[in-house]
Parts: sequence; structure tokens; C-alpha cells
Amino acid sequence: MASAYGAAVAAAMRSGNYLAPTSDAPAEYADLNESSRADQQRHAALLRRVDAEKRARRIVVPTGDSEVRAMLRKLGHPVRLFGESAADVRERLRSALARVEIEGEDRELVAALLAQPSVEERVSKAREPTRRGKEEVYSAASSALVAARRSITPETFDRARRRLLNQRAQRDDNEAIHALNEAASSTFAKLRQLALGQSQAADSRPVASVRSAPSLNLVATGGWSGTVKVWDAEKCTEVRSWKAHGDRCTGVSWAPDSSYIATCGADSEAAVWSLDKDEPLCRLRGHRARLGGVAVHPFGKHVATTSFDHTWRLWDVTTAQELQLQDGHGSEVYGLAWHCDGSLVSTGDFNGLIAVWDVRSGKRVHTFQGHSGKVLCLDWHRDGFHLASGSDDHTARAWDLRRKCEAYTLPAHSALIADVRWAPSSGEALITGAFDGSCRVWRHRDWALLNDLSAHDGKCMSCDFGPNLDDGVLVTAGYDRTFKLWAGGEDGLGGYR
Repeated sequence: MASAYGAAVAAAMRSGNYLAPTSDAPAEYADLNESSRADQQRHAALLRRVDAEKRARRIVVPTGDSEVRAMLRKLGHPVRLFGESAADVRERLRSALARVEIEGEDRELVAALLAQPSVEERVSKAREPTRRGKEEVYSAASSALVAARRSITPETFDRARRRLLNQRAQRDDNEAIHALNEAASSTFAKLRQLALGQSQAADSRPVASVRSAPSLNLVATGGWSGTVKVWDAEKCTEVRSWKAHGDRCTGVSWAPDSSYIATCGADSEAAVWSLDKDEPLCRLRGHRARLGGVAVHPFGKHVATTSFDHTWRLWDVTTAQELQLQDGHGSEVYGLAWHCDGSLVSTGDFNGLIAVWDVRSGKRVHTFQGHSGKVLCLDWHRDGFHLASGSDDHTARAWDLRRKCEAYTLPAHSALIADVRWAPSSGEALITGAFDGSCRVWRHRDWALLNDLSAHDGKCMSCDFGPNLDDGVLVTAGYDRTFKLWAGGEDGLGGYR
């Protein structure tokens, strides 16, 4: 090999294409011309910009206005520019921290800034002896709430135990891992081939919410006219219709056995509807402002609602009684999702804060902060560890409850993200629907984009996976007053019918 290499060098020298360096002759280098230097500088600037954006997405900034102002002062930046909103200020702080890391590669400085208490925090700490015990206030639970917690708690432990045992068994079984990978490949193939299967005008005004029945071939829609409708998913024919609310319907949610639907509206009321009755089973009244979201508990006996009155509430479906009124958010509460075990509920507010509550004890067990805008939608993964969120900062984020941190940030859309949903059967995919009119499908394993659907003319306001927990079918609803069914497979229906 060495002789062949030497022969090649000798041939290059004879042809004049290679000059052997001499020990006494200095090495000579040709200078770059002006255009090459300019190109090099532009390329370096682009790389710095990409690196800054990547780092900015990973930096979690505080949500409190006083904390944000204090950190900007420490960096020597103005606390507010003309025309900036609170979300804009937080985004500017995030970018500034990323630039500090890039320009000085000073990660320690950024970590110290994020960890250092603000002036307000130091003052608060100094006053702690006179204010001790006022940060967390607990009130005595009613007898009805205590009874509800006692009925919920045993089943949550059983579900958690079964879920964890199943995950451990699959992790240690090579055959089970192979079967999961094969099923995931089939799901990915369907999602890549999604095509429009059905489209139906659903309301006289924009359709704000759509949800698929867990165990029936039905789809429920809620529109700004206040009307809630149930549709046969195969034929797109109307099955039931109710004038549910006097103002816009802002959310719908199915019971786990598909026996009833819970709805909420801008009239500050929620309602529960049976599929075989014209009148509601009950109306849930108590909120002092419009409702943002509604979600039926995984056991089917309780409903949670979020509201612009800065609270979320827990209701008994059978008695229509308000069991729990929970404050703790500093602004309007909108996003809402139940944990698959039924033990936790997550709520998101307009300050970008996500709170995780243990319904068995009434305590807030953790908060996630990272969004620079309003948190509008939430959904728990079936593994019980990951929580997805969508915001008007145009990003969707995945949070890891085990590590209590952000797992990934998706710069998913060019507009407000209205809905996020995990694949219910496998958890292998996440869909995001946004006001840019698109619905996008992301692979959970590596966050690759599987499909980008031009779902609606205008805003895509809601999305979900198909009826009967089908991971290969999607349903979307939009500002164009329609809902649409999308299916994958060689025939465009993916065996859906």
C-alpha cells in the first residue's frame, strides 16, 4: 500500500500537479478573493443564526413579568419596547440568552442568570417570616369531593400498575419489541399516504371542535353557532343535533364508553348529552366567564372544565354538582387534558404556564414553563410520561413528566396551534392543527414530519385521530365550516370502511 501511494505521488510530481514541500521553503497559501470571503462570512452568520434559534428553543424562561424584567436588566436590555406584548418580551429574552451563549459560549452565565433570584424574589424571600404559609392555601374538601377521590383513587393505582408492568414486559421482550416496530411501520405507512376521504359542511359558522368516539364509528362537532352534532363517520350523515349553547361552542369531549358527550361554550356553561335524548342530562353552571375546554374523566363519572375566570373545575356528571373549584393560574385557563390513569389533570393558561394537578389530593404536583404565548391545547401520551402542548407562539412542545423538563420543541406551524393529539392506540404519532390551515403528522420516535395536509381553506381549528381509536384515520375541523376525514392506504381509505 505504501509503495503504491509513493508511486502515485511520484507520477503527480512528474506531471507538475504536485509540488513536494521542502524543509527550508515556507508553506504558501493563496488568499481568498473578496466574493469568497463574503460568502464565507454569510455562511458563518447563517450557521450562528441556526445555532441561536436551536438554543433558543431549548431555553426555558420564566413566565412572571417581574422575573422577565429583572433578567433583561441583568443583560443590559430594555425591559419593554414600544408595541411589545408580554409574549414578545419573553421571546426577546429567550433570543438574548441564546446570543449570550453563542457569542461568548458562556453557558455558565446563562445558567447563573436563570438560577439567580430576581429583585422581587429576594424581597419576597426577605419577607418570608411574615408571609409564611400564604403561598399555598388549602381549603377543606367537601364530603362529596372526598367521596369522589376515594372512588377514583383505587382504580388509578391499578391502571398505573398495569401500565408500568406492560411497559416493562415490552421493554424486556425482543419479540414484543419486534411486534411493536412492525405495527409502527404499518401505522407510519398509512399516515404517509393520508388522503381526503370525506368532507362535510357541519355548521353555519366555523367548526371549533371535533372529536372521534372511542368505541363507535361516530364523530362529534361543535360550532360557533352553539350547535353540537354527531355524525356517522362512514357516510358523513348527521345522527344527532342539539342547540347546546346560546353562544359559541368551544369544546366537545366523548365519554370513554361513547355513551355521552360533554360540551362547553362561551355562554359560561357546560352540558352533558346522551345520544338517545333531545334534552341534556345536566347543565354545569358556576363559571363566571366563558369556557375554554371540557374533558371527560377516563372513568366516565366526572367532567373537568377550564374558564376565562382563571379557574378550572371538577363536576359530578350524575348529580351535576361542582366538586372542586381550583384557582392557581394567573390568567385565563384554556388547555385541558386528563392523564390516562385518571390520576392527573393538566391545565394551560394564557401566560404560557402548564400546571399538573393530582386530583386525588388536590395538589399541584408540577408546572411546565417554556411557551412564550398562550397554551391553547394539551394531550397526554398513552405511556403516561409525555404531555404535548400547543401555543400561539407557533410551537408544539413535548414535556417529560419523569425528568420534569421539556423533551422536544417543534416549530410546527407558521400560525397559532389550535390542537394537538397523540395517536390513541400506539402513541407513535402526534398531529398538530393550526390557523395556517394545515394539519401535520409527526413521528414520535424522531419527530420527523410524516405528512403535511392542507386541511382547510383558512384556519384548521381542531383535529383528532379517527373513530374506534384508529391511528390510521384523521378528522379535522376548520373555519371553513366543514369537518373532513382523512384515511391512509393504497385505496385512500386504508381499510377504514
